[in-house]
Amino acid sequence: MSNIESDMIGVSILCLAFNHEKFIADAIESFLMQKTSFPIEIIIHDDASTDETAKIIQAYERKFPDIIKPIYQKENQYSQGISINEKFFLPLIRGKYVALCDGDDYWTDPYKLQKQYDALENNSDCLACVHKVLDFDAREDKNQPKKYLPKKDIRSGIIGSDEFFDIIGNGDFFNEVCYFFNANAYIEYQTNYPEFAKAYMKNKTDDMPMLLYFGSRANVYYIADEMATYRRFTSGSWSDVQTKKDKEELLSFFDNSVTAIEEFNKYSTGKFSGKLTYIHQYFKFNLLSLQKKYKEMLSPEFDCVWERHSGNYRKRIKLLSKNNTFWGFVFKLYDKLRFH
Repeated sequence: MSNIESDMIGVSILCLAFNHEKFIADAIESFLMQKTSFPIEIIIHDDASTDETAKIIQAYERKFPDIIKPIYQKENQYSQGISINEKFFLPLIRGKYVALCDGDDYWTDPYKLQKQYDALENNSDCLACVHKVLDFDAREDKNQPKKYLPKKDIRSGIIGSDEFFDIIGNGDFFNEVCYFFNANAYIEYQTNYPEFAKAYMKNKTDDMPMLLYFGSRANVYYIADEMATYRRFTSGSWSDVQTKKDKEELLSFFDNSVTAIEEFNKYSTGKFSGKLTYIHQYFKFNLLSLQKKYKEMLSPEFDCVWERHSGNYRKRIKLLSKNNTFWGFVFKLYDKLRFH
């Protein structure tokens, strides 16, 4: 826990929890193990969990009442479209910086907060600090091959906006479990959502718009140390919900994503539009696929997406573009037999 040298809160940890009884203790323990030269506070929002999550948080609250500041809901706020950050987190933040971690993820380095705190203290031209994260698939064996976010090897240090957008524009990603922001800038973002963030929030995700916002406003500091674990596909998580979407929900997801990128290009006056070409075209490509607009998928503007697909898939789309009814039936039957 913190080695307190002053009364000023250095970092406010913001944790969203919902039905995380299997994981929330790991998250809280990883907060409490942080070794810092400044005080921390842990603000946990339990969104009316129906399992034992709230009871576990309450046990920690009784043990660490000066550090853990929980919010317990009787009705689920997320499902009502209420901004948990703006309504519940922001009024409680007292730290100079904020660190984010969902209740099913956890940190693995006891010096994570100190490293990120020092990075922003020593680099006033940066408003955000991110780091390497272990990308763990909760559906697979514990001994699965290790995967990381970002996938690309990046040196520790300052990443300028152009380089930052090269990374995320190529489809790489920094997960929210590593997000660390200047608190004033974070509060400003959460209370004055740009239009591109609102478009993304229709997909109930704030990860990408935060990267776009902070990456366009200032340099970002990156630490190449693996300091946290992102649990992908835990029950009820965003990644899990994505796998269960029906066609109409997926159509909405990709449509909102296309709109969000276009709104961001307006917000940033096109400064990074060239660097975001791939993900913009990726969203449009998948939207056209769901709409069965196969001829449009073969347009040269999607060459950057086709480079990452197999030749067999392209042949399939070419056949579908010529006769969707016949070849659609053939491929549906083929896929049914193959997967069976």
